Amino acid sequence: MSGIAGILNFLQPPVDADDLSALADGLTVFGPDGSRMVKAGTIGAVYSGFHTNRESRKENQPLVWPAGQILTWNGRLDNREDLLSQLHFTSGRNKITDATLVMSAYQKWGIDFLAKLIGDFVLSLWDQRSKRLLLARDPFGARQLFFTHNPDRIMWSSCLESLLGIAKTSLHIDDEYVADYLSMYQEPGRTPYQGFYAVEPGHAVVVSDSAGINIQRFWAPDPEIKIRYTSDHDYEEHFRCLFREAVRCRLRADRPVWSDLSGGLDSSSIVFVADQILKAGEAEAPRLDTASYVDYSSPTFSDGEYIAHVERERGIAGVHLDISDYSMNFPSPGERFLAFPSTSLCTPGLHERLCEEMRIGGARVLLSGLGGDQVLWNLFDIAPILADLLATGKYRTFFREIKNWSQILRKPFVHVLWKDGVLPSLPRRIRAKNLPKQIVAPWFRPEFVEQMHLRERSLLPPDPFGFKLPSSRMQSSMLLFIISSISGGQPLQNTPIEITYPFLHRPLVEFLMAIPFDQKLRGAETRSIQRRALHDIVPNEILRRKSKGGIAETICRSLVQERSRVERLFENSSLSNRGYVDMESLRPALKQAFQGARNYLGLLVTTISLEIWLQSVESCGTSLHAPHKNISKNVSLDLPMYEPAPLSAI
Repeated sequence: MSGIAGILNFLQPPVDADDLSALADGLTVFGPDGSRMVKAGTIGAVYSGFHTNRESRKENQPLVWPAGQILTWNGRLDNREDLLSQLHFTSGRNKITDATLVMSAYQKWGIDFLAKLIGDFVLSLWDQRSKRLLLARDPFGARQLFFTHNPDRIMWSSCLESLLGIAKTSLHIDDEYVADYLSMYQEPGRTPYQGFYAVEPGHAVVVSDSAGINIQRFWAPDPEIKIRYTSDHDYEEHFRCLFREAVRCRLRADRPVWSDLSGGLDSSSIVFVADQILKAGEAEAPRLDTASYVDYSSPTFSDGEYIAHVERERGIAGVHLDISDYSMNFPSPGERFLAFPSTSLCTPGLHERLCEEMRIGGARVLLSGLGGDQVLWNLFDIAPILADLLATGKYRTFFREIKNWSQILRKPFVHVLWKDGVLPSLPRRIRAKNLPKQIVAPWFRPEFVEQMHLRERSLLPPDPFGFKLPSSRMQSSMLLFIISSISGGQPLQNTPIEITYPFLHRPLVEFLMAIPFDQKLRGAETRSIQRRALHDIVPNEILRRKSKGGIAETICRSLVQERSRVERLFENSSLSNRGYVDMESLRPALKQAFQGARNYLGLLVTTISLEIWLQSVESCGTSLHAPHKNISKNVSLDLPMYEPAPLSAI
């Protein structure tokens, strides 16, 4: 994906050319198709191109408008045709770039234009007339944008590491971020470092002299919108139409497109619908290839037969990335600076292998099935149904359903009443106390657990949108969870591919949030609407698959192989020194894992990756400055100098 960056000085001095060049250096991996920067007094902007479609190759960014606006855009517009019509582009539509459309939308609607953009994007837009800067990110956070500020200036970049390098300030670890990382949900606006922030998905950072720095939400699902049809068929047709559109617009590419394929319902649905679109000649991409991670040596690896089934149905063999012999050959912490903790640190080279295969195959875009579990409700969890009955006063039906489900689940009536009927509606602190003990690892220090409320953080986030029914609030929480997972984007750092998520197509998400809950969970059938709507597209063997694959056995095997390195890693533990972890409790857990135990396996990998990252920061975090490289073209603009007073809100 492309990269963007920039600097706005709040006082008179012009932007420092060396700092702007340093930001450009950090975007090199994002922009192999050339870089360009513009300076106009106290504002400077950088763009590095990563072209994936015909229109993007015509872009000349940063885009400068006659009135002095400067736009850098890293995105894909999925509602191009609608915007072209609304903005009255009647001829030469194929020559209009997405960036030009975005700037035209701003000219017509002002800051309200953000809510009208559908697709994956981040942007920066400087308006010379209003002396206002906008930094914005699409609602689901598929692309990244970070910023930092002080009384003198604000800086932003797609690459956090380059911001850290030119900020000329000591790095301070944010304990709130660490606590989030060790829990279920990471706040999308946080980074690991105090004073450095991510633009939150669905939000704009608005910078002006009159109002300072403000963060505004520009998109949210509307809790007042309800879609009600008289038949299942209408729901199914609506879903099929929106899902097809979600896949089609992501096939807008002038190279082959790849897709993850695990043999699960989500990835398989994407592949078969994409094939249908390609066969009909409705996509720009020449073909769709698939990539699958496989471990046939593992007795618990169950994805293989389903992957093979999809490939037989398509008549096309995909690329298989064998992970059976990979080990946790993680980098030595002192070797290089690692901007983020990530469990991928324990499997170095795995993601890079996929990127290299895509490069060989001439592809730049990868479709991912992430998000399907959350927006379509893949949990066999009756709590939303019971909570709705309780909230709407349907007590007889409530108790009748509990009786029915206690028989189906073969669990006592009182157990179902408490766990699924009453507990989900109680305050967070009570729900947190009733979580299983295994939700918090025993090696986390009790003081840290208590101070940072780790058990409460392990709950799904509360609904911020104002939905009334408990089932809608629970769906909202699931949506926020997947947005958090995707927008963190750590594996995307320094990765030259564009990952996109059809199940997080905005119109599709809005539809799924507005339909009745029983369209998703019907009896014992999860994802009911998806299975019904795609029954003639996705093979029945895939539609009725109940299990999910996993690599727990592979990870255990790798831990055993890397025992000596893991033990050395914790000889002088940064996690322990900072008060996060008790080594006397961690050592027995590691010993059990080395013997093949899988309890707490996920939390162990998370802990190991956090240790690697912390040691990296402590070893290299004070020497992040890199030599400047030449970028392809620099442009200075003769615009009126912007000389505002310091921002009042800083």
